[in-house]
Amino acid sequence: MINWWNSLTTTQQIFALIAIPSTVVIIIQTILLLIGLGDGGDADIDSDGVVDGVDGDGLALFSVRGIMTMLAVMGWSGMALLETALPEGVSILIAVVLGLFMLVLMAYIMKLISKLQSSGNIDVGNTIGKVAQVYIPIAPNGEKSGKVTLTVQEKYAEFNAITTANQTLRTGAYVRVVAVDESGTLVVEPIGGNTEK
Repeated sequence: MINWWNSLTTTQQIFALIAIPSTVVIIIQTILLLIGLGDGGDADIDSDGVVDGVDGDGLALFSVRGIMTMLAVMGWSGMALLETALPEGVSILIAVVLGLFMLVLMAYIMKLISKLQSSGNIDVGNTIGKVAQVYIPIAPNGEKSGKVTLTVQEKYAEFNAITTANQTLRTGAYVRVVAVDESGTLVVEPIGGNTEK
């Protein structure tokens, strides 16, 4: 292992330091998802500051899953491209472009999965009273919707959510669904100390 590390150039070592931890996080997320823990894996990782890339039903570009995928693809492709005859600058540029492409692709895939989950026969009214976990931060006083995840009718699903609380509900916070508005957006309230000023 040490011989392998020493055989890498400095740039390859930097890419390895990006690729290896992000790949480990992706593997942990996948294992947690497969055994039914961790609400898809994102909840167990401190992801404060995750923001919705586009308002409304647009792509949520900056999720933990998306960022880890981007870093893993960028890291491994950068290491591989530096082994080719391409100039170092071109290899780095291609690796960054591939990483950004995967970020957008992952957001698009998650949007499609979300549509599949919400277009089934889930009765959104059955979410009232349930505890959910914030996936994308929810702005205070209904200013901007975020997203929450919860299990309803034995299905793990993601829903748009707003809050009437006067504080931001951060990623990972637990909330209770108190109502559903006419558009199907959940109205949630914080449970305990789950808010940030």
